[in-house]
Amino acid sequence: MELNLAPKFAQKIFEGEGGTYYSWSSAEYELLKEAKVGGGRLVLQPRGFALPHYADSNKIGYVLQGLYVRKLLSLILN
Repeated sequence: MELNLAPKFAQKIFEGEGGTYYSWSSAEYELLKEAKVGGGRLVLQPRGFALPHYADSNKIGYVLQGLYVRKLLSLILN
């Protein structure tokens, strides 16, 4: 089986004032289907906020650029 390793554009799932969410679905890309994974990209605008949420799968997240505001999370968690 030959897999296509060419870069693929993500599908825009949501766009609002606070940011945009893009997704690479395993239903659309054979390589992701074979690996049984998917991908997503959350782009937050200045003053944008990502709400905490539950997911029934493992996730890895990292910040490429910007500022992490810890005070807000500390108020919620304490």
